[in-house]
This record gives sequence, C-alpha cells and structure tokens, in this order.
Amino acid sequence: MVRAEIIAIGSELVLGGVADTNSLYLAEELLKLGIEVRYKTVVGDDPKDIEAALQHALGRADVVITTGGLGPTEDDLTRKVVARVTGRRLVLHDETLQRITQQLEARHRRATAEQTTQALIPRGAKVIPNPVGTAPGFFLCFKDEGKAERALMCLPGVAMEVQHIFPEGGSVLLEALVGTAARGMLLRHRLRTFGLVESEVDARLRDLYTAERNAILGLQAGVYGVDISLTVRGRDPDSAEAVMRRMERAVRDRVWDYLYAAGDQTMEGVVALKLKAKGLTVAVAESCTGGLISQRLTSVPGSSAYFDRAVVAYSDRAKVDLLKVPEALIRAKGAVSGEVAQAMAEGVREKSGADLGLAVTGIAGPTGGTKEKPVGLVYLALADKRKAAVRSHLFSGDRDGIRCRASQAALDLLRRYLSGKAIE
Repeated sequence: MVRAEIIAIGSELVLGGVADTNSLYLAEELLKLGIEVRYKTVVGDDPKDIEAALQHALGRADVVITTGGLGPTEDDLTRKVVARVTGRRLVLHDETLQRITQQLEARHRRATAEQTTQALIPRGAKVIPNPVGTAPGFFLCFKDEGKAERALMCLPGVAMEVQHIFPEGGSVLLEALVGTAARGMLLRHRLRTFGLVESEVDARLRDLYTAERNAILGLQAGVYGVDISLTVRGRDPDSAEAVMRRMERAVRDRVWDYLYAAGDQTMEGVVALKLKAKGLTVAVAESCTGGLISQRLTSVPGSSAYFDRAVVAYSDRAKVDLLKVPEALIRAKGAVSGEVAQAMAEGVREKSGADLGLAVTGIAGPTGGTKEKPVGLVYLALADKRKAAVRSHLFSGDRDGIRCRASQAALDLLRRYLSGKAIE
C-alpha cells in the first residue's frame, strides 16, 4: 500500500482561527486512489520549519502533498524550500506566466513582479494548472541515492482552489504514478448510530477490532451520535469488498436498530425518505429547539411532500394560545414535562390536520435548571390519530449541543415510528 503524508503550511493554521480543511478533503480523495494517508503535519511560515517537515515526510512516506505557501506574498515560501530540499533550481514557466497575466488582465489588473513569482517552478516539475486562481500547483518525482522513488505534490492553500486543482489535474498524476496493481484496493464505509454513547458502541464491537487482519474499525462521537468507520485493504476489489461485507454485517448485528444511516446520509434525509414512502405528513411543535427540527426537515429537497407546518411555542402563553395546551396542565406539571410534550404533539397535529405531530420541550441551559429538572432534560412526543408516545432524555453539553442532540432524538423518534419499531 502506498503511504502518504499531507503537510499543511501556514502560520494561521498553527496559531488558531483557521481550520485545516484541505487535509480532510485530500485524505478522502487519496483513499479513492488506494493511497493511505499515514501522517498529517501542520507547520507555520518559517522556512526552517517547512524544510524540517519536508525532510521528515520524505523520509517516511512514498507520496508527500503540501498545501499553502504558493502565493505571491512575502510569507509564501513553499516553492523556495522545495527547490532547496530537492536540489532543483526554480525556473520561470512561460505558459504559467502567460496564464497569470491573462487572468489578471481579465480583471483589469496588471501583473506585478510579486505575482509573477507564482510562475517559478522547480526544474523538471509538472505544472498543475489552477482553473480558479493564479497560483498553480506542481508535481515532481525524485530519487536519492539508495532510496526508493518518492513523489512530491505542492498545491495552493485556498480550499476552493485545492478542490478544483486536485480532481482536474493532481489525481491523474498520482493515479499514473501508483498504478492499479501496485496500489491494491482501499475501501472506507461509514455507519451512523444514535442512542448509544461511544463506550456502549465500543463494548458491542470490541471483538471486531481484530476480527479481520485487513480491516480497521474506528469510532467518532458527536452531537448527532456515534459514527463507525470501516476501512478495508485488499489486493483487488473483490477481496476488499468481501471483507467489507462481513464487517458491515457484523456491525449491523451488534448495533441493531441504533443504526440509522450509512455514508453521508443524515437523520433528516432518512426520515424524509420514509415519510415520502408512506405518504405521511408531519407537523412540528418546538420549544427549546427553537425551530431546529423544522429547519432540518425542510433542508431536504422535496420537503413540501411531507412537511406541513411548524409552531415554535417558546413561552407558556404560546403553548396555550397556539397549541391549546391547558393552562392547568402547565401549572400542575410544568412546561418541561412529558404531559405537556404530549399535549403539544397532539395540539399541533389536530390544528394542522397532519398525519403526525412531533413535539419537544426542555431546558437547554445554561440557566433554568433545578434539582428536579436539570439543564439538559428534554421531553419528546409523537402523536398520530390513535395514540401518542413520550420519551425523556437527559443530555450533556452546552446549549448548542443540547439543542442539536434534542433535534436528533426527535427525528430518531420519528424514524423509529416510521420503521415500525417500538417507541414507547
């Protein structure tokens, strides 16, 4: 398997305030080529640090990709350091200079001496044109005495430019370099769960970590649940896919109906498909989530087929006026209670005429909690024409985290109902 390292260059990435999104994107794209990213490095705009990072990476990886430091400003030092590390003189690339000049003239600007430095490329490197910016990337292969051939690709740091340059030029060069036979096959699938914490998922899957020699299982917890990543290496597509099928089947057998999606599917996307398939409509009544559930349901194209309306009844008065929740019930049980959640769900369903009414009420914090009803306490209710189901949760985290978890739990309640699973 070909090993790669990504080096993100830029002091703004080290000092904070700017996230390195390029490495995430490139790691996924390299995986499609059968290239495994083994290391990621972030380094500031210091030439000695960049040189040290490059030397280290070239000593342990077959392919090294850098992002950043190719622009026209004083702190764009990547090309100079690469020239020094590889022992190749920078030369002016005429086609690139012409392209930069034309791009600037199209914007009614003249090329300055600083901007033309972007056309300096290490001798023998292949230029990777930049269709959306002025700084091109470049690619070169080299071999030091007694060492295997290595490849170095340098890309600009602007995320939009990377996402154009790499698929339109960079990936082709790497694919030709690696070759199908040499790279083998690398597959990655993601399974998404909700309702179990990370330690519970880990306990259910513990025997699978070493079940397949060529498979890697990983967990990632977030506000929307725990994602399970499966990465499989194989000599060819058939063998890799056979291992992946066994691993996926084993995971599904262990997490049961806590599994709600695969790949890039979202909870709202899954719920949308099920509502459309059954021809049902839903109306939503929200308190502590303030419209978040409705926003997620309507973010899916075609949501008018199943989404009727939303009522954000934040105050007690709004619950009474808009949803016909009895004042006496709020006084007796409190606005944050299972009984009020049920009344909200039944009220929004009856007023809208929708098939289903979904409701949430809770304490998102950071204030408002009591010993009996702490911050993070959330009640959910789902009502159809015959009955209503109520659930309670106690979520941890800050205000945003609690609201996101509450919206996910509400959609999961709806998913389970639509799947014919027990929700009481």
